[in-house]
Amino acid sequence: MSKSLVLGAPLCATLLLTPFQDAFAQADQNAGVTPSTTTADAENTPAPGEKDEGNTLDAVVVQGTGVYDARREDTVSRIIVTQEDLRKFGDTELSESIKRLPGVTVGIGPAGRSGAITLRGMGNGYTQILLNGEKAPEGFTVDSISPEMVERIEIQRSATADRSAEAIAGTINIVMKKGSRKRTRDIKLTLSSLRGKLSPAFNWQFSDQRDDLSYALNGAVSRRDFLVTETERLIARDAAGDTQSIRNGDIHVTGRTDALSISPSLSMRLENGDTLSLQGFVDASEFNKHGDIDYEMELGLPVRHMRYRQTIDTDDLRLRGDLNWTHTFDNDNLDQLAIKLSLNSNRQDYRFQELGYAADGIQNLDDDTNAQIREHGLNTTGKYSAGLFENHSLQLGWDGSAQRRDERRVQRLADLPGIPGSVSDLDFDASINRIAFYAQDDWTVSERWSLYLGARWELFETISEGNSFARIRNSDQVLSPSFQSLWKLSSDKKDQVRLALSRTYNSPRIAQLIPRPYTTTNNNPLEPDQRGNPGLKPELATGLDLSYEHYWADDAMLSLGTYVRRIEDVIRDEIRFVGGRWSSSPNNGGKALAWGIEMDSKFPLNSLIARAPDIDVRFNLTRNWSRVDDIPGPDNRLPDQAKLSSTLAVDYKVNPAWTVGGSFTYQDGGYIRTTLSQARFSAPRREFDIYGLWSAGARSKLRLSIGNLLLRDIVSGNEYFDDFGSNEIIRRRDTSLLFRATFEFKF
Repeated sequence: MSKSLVLGAPLCATLLLTPFQDAFAQADQNAGVTPSTTTADAENTPAPGEKDEGNTLDAVVVQGTGVYDARREDTVSRIIVTQEDLRKFGDTELSESIKRLPGVTVGIGPAGRSGAITLRGMGNGYTQILLNGEKAPEGFTVDSISPEMVERIEIQRSATADRSAEAIAGTINIVMKKGSRKRTRDIKLTLSSLRGKLSPAFNWQFSDQRDDLSYALNGAVSRRDFLVTETERLIARDAAGDTQSIRNGDIHVTGRTDALSISPSLSMRLENGDTLSLQGFVDASEFNKHGDIDYEMELGLPVRHMRYRQTIDTDDLRLRGDLNWTHTFDNDNLDQLAIKLSLNSNRQDYRFQELGYAADGIQNLDDDTNAQIREHGLNTTGKYSAGLFENHSLQLGWDGSAQRRDERRVQRLADLPGIPGSVSDLDFDASINRIAFYAQDDWTVSERWSLYLGARWELFETISEGNSFARIRNSDQVLSPSFQSLWKLSSDKKDQVRLALSRTYNSPRIAQLIPRPYTTTNNNPLEPDQRGNPGLKPELATGLDLSYEHYWADDAMLSLGTYVRRIEDVIRDEIRFVGGRWSSSPNNGGKALAWGIEMDSKFPLNSLIARAPDIDVRFNLTRNWSRVDDIPGPDNRLPDQAKLSSTLAVDYKVNPAWTVGGSFTYQDGGYIRTTLSQARFSAPRREFDIYGLWSAGARSKLRLSIGNLLLRDIVSGNEYFDDFGSNEIIRRRDTSLLFRATFEFKF
């Protein structure tokens, strides 16, 4: 399939907001200080000669004694989260830290794994995850990176031309640590306990600078033991609504993940003024999981497999290397060329074993599936910054990648009495190629008004071929214009308005395109086989973002905003009964509209109340709505969209030695009709975490934390209904307190 999608530029608008100023006048008067430009400490500042790849523009401007406040001053809107914010609660998994960030939600993952990370409650691939400004490889999980290895996280709600426009909801960019201006020798020892399972972790950070050379070696090694218990209840009804069967299930899963991550980096300034930097990332992990599933029929006939035992073993090795070269031309450092070359290689060996038993205890299933995935890729980016015009920062660039994925999968069903065995070989190869060219300009129109204009043309192609399907080629191209505006409403620059317009898309993943089947054990409408659809088209979206920001003291701000996205060719999974089995495949539907309001604030309490304790407050809230046009309402929202998410976090510095804090995170649930015959539902989720930090001296700290103090079970479910009846399943996962102790030491 080949087609061209040439998209016109969105309509531009000029909007003026002037409310809320009087509401903060008294707070401004009490504060008596001007806004701070400091958002990160010196430890997180790039080394000399090193480019800050997370920024849209590379310039670093110093005002007074502070570091340039990118969130406040940049025309491009983005939220910067420093490592200090990420490590407050001593989290060992990055998803635990990310869940507290503005507009971010973390879904329910399978036992032993974290769920999908989304912005604005929009799942289904609408949120783009980047690693050092580049698209993360297929199968990447954020928990493969320790929070200690992250320099900062950037949340960018509207698209820019220098990054892939595959970001309908927005982009989360994870920037890894590099060399430091100062010598560091830090170690961290962590011991966690959850449901009686102990999980140790060890982190280290070594960095130094000698003349024009800086280097760093960051790493983490960990072992995580887990225990997950769930119950489920499946109810089947006929067309008249009478209950035909009730099946109850108990699920008990234990497992362990051993992981080693290392990130070395090197940066140097050459004699001619050029800079050269290298950064690597190695992640090796072993994942083992053992599940026991037992069913009991409360009503109706038993299913084929009333009991089964599962074992999953996965070995992963991921390698990545980045080479950056920057050349500055001899014209007052206004013209600059930056080129980056990245290589990655991912290897996964997977084994799945399942034994099934009938109601009478006789074994009727022996499944042994082995898979090997090999993925290799090359990525190159380049950016030329030209100082052609005064008050303009013009950039031209390219972004290209070639990825090769080979998967070998053999499933063997053993011979059992009365059940013949079989062997299926479902191999496939795929290549994913992308090339993009872009231009962008940051224009300072006046002291109080700046504009960002950008355009990106991107071509992406997927070619796949397997022994169970013919060669498939998918090729599309997208032209994505983007526009952002920053208007400072007053000369003191305390109040400002942001406007952004963009065109984005969501391309199908490889698994959604491959038409080979993945079968389920007890096949039914709620547990169907999975099969890809090679005819899928990308989703396209036009978006608008509008926000008002107020700054009134050091590190004190409030942001109020709204967004809207119009999405075409919405991808959704639809279930059909084919060949005697239930099967689910992704398909393109009609249009959808998503919109919401956002609030984000952080401030020291004494900026509002004179002589208040040394307390820092962070609060965010996002309310989301959506409507899918060709699905009947009133609950015809986008799949898995959280209607409301919010976090309140407080840090109290009791004295120079002690700091305590806590965070409350809320994520709304609800009923969502995803297709004409399917629905999902979930209960609200509430989590309350606390920590205490004791600084034993200049070199050592002890951090104690307790997570999930509210002990709320995780409840979710699915429903299928048609003219012949309905099936409904409700799952309930137990939760427990998480205890963690972390000792940090600086040499």
